[in-house]
Amino acid sequence: MSDTGASRSRFGQRGSYFYLSYAQSPPLEGSTQDDRDPWVPQFFEDLTKAVEQQASPRSRLGAGFFDREIPPGSDWSASLIRELGVAEVLVPLYSPGYFARSWPGREWNCFYQRVQNAGVADPLQRFVPVLWIPLLGEEDPPALQESMASLGAVSDYAENGMRALLRLQFYRGSYKLVVRRLASRIVELAETAPIGPSAVPDIDEVRSPFSPEASGVAFGISVAAPASSAVPADRDRVGYGESGVEWRPYPSEQQLPLAEYAQRIAEQMDFAGIVADVEKRGIQLANRPGVVLIDPWFIADESGLRTLRDIVAKLPNWVLPLLVISADQDERSEQLERQVRDILRGKGAPRSEVALRASYGVRSLADFAALMPVLAAEAERQYLRRDFDPQSAAQADRLRQRLRASPDDASPQNSARETPDA
Repeated sequence: MSDTGASRSRFGQRGSYFYLSYAQSPPLEGSTQDDRDPWVPQFFEDLTKAVEQQASPRSRLGAGFFDREIPPGSDWSASLIRELGVAEVLVPLYSPGYFARSWPGREWNCFYQRVQNAGVADPLQRFVPVLWIPLLGEEDPPALQESMASLGAVSDYAENGMRALLRLQFYRGSYKLVVRRLASRIVELAETAPIGPSAVPDIDEVRSPFSPEASGVAFGISVAAPASSAVPADRDRVGYGESGVEWRPYPSEQQLPLAEYAQRIAEQMDFAGIVADVEKRGIQLANRPGVVLIDPWFIADESGLRTLRDIVAKLPNWVLPLLVISADQDERSEQLERQVRDILRGKGAPRSEVALRASYGVRSLADFAALMPVLAAEAERQYLRRDFDPQSAAQADRLRQRLRASPDDASPQNSARETPDA
């Protein structure tokens, strides 16, 4: 069972020991951005080897699954559903980002529901969580304390998290010990009480059981776009949906609504992206950093025009308006585009180069994907510079974490040169 790739080919019939779940988001169409923590692949390889070493010679299970093994261009959701349906144990890497992003929470919930439906009395027993990065605000993540207790007393791990043990040579002994004990627990569960392959809910329909608001790193994404029923007769309704949040300004090159693209990009930056129609939740814009995605056709009627003027006038520095210009421009579209820019300028000169770029607008999905991470970083920067204190302990911790940020997150190849903090 030393060939992990060969093990993968058997998953559809015989299953696997574990599924590794971590703070990631699905890839966006046409995007080369990779939001994987560079230390996760190394941990997966080490845990896989430890499981293989401890597995029974008679076992027909593959070792483990990590989403990097999904071939480019594959159906991402279908691949994950298949692997979640044959894994005996879920190994979630708990971190602040794990609870902020919706996708790892969906994986967690899919596996939980599958195990519950399979008749396991206590589904959480099939979870072997790993404290990847010390948590900021989460008080008692599911099954974490039980998992850590089963590993025995390893103070370095409890204090610093697994990622630090892997990165720093000083903790190498503790790291190897924890990996061996994790593997032992996984093998014990899989071989003494196997579940066997079973049905998994559709991951696209399941929601995360964790509250992104509680993570203290929420990022607002408000959409100022008309629903298809409100689009004027002289405007093509292709790309519009039942509500503004379903708007797709580049329908020929995007399958997801623009708001969901923005949400996933925010999640790749360890935010919890909160999407809302600007008309329904605009009053809450000041509560968190964020962006307002503006379709010029939103102001084609007087109601939308009044709404946008009112919202823009009240926007704090940490909520940045972004003009999104669709590909099918005509004279009327260009007129509305100029009118939106006038509204944005009426608030005063853009407060930064990033805000200025956003007011000029983006004209393609690629331009949007390139600018959105910059906007998110600028919005957070402005939010943390507020004149009043952060609203929660988690936000204070996040600020301290950002201020401590340094180049010490080197690649795994440089780990031999790293030393523990003084």
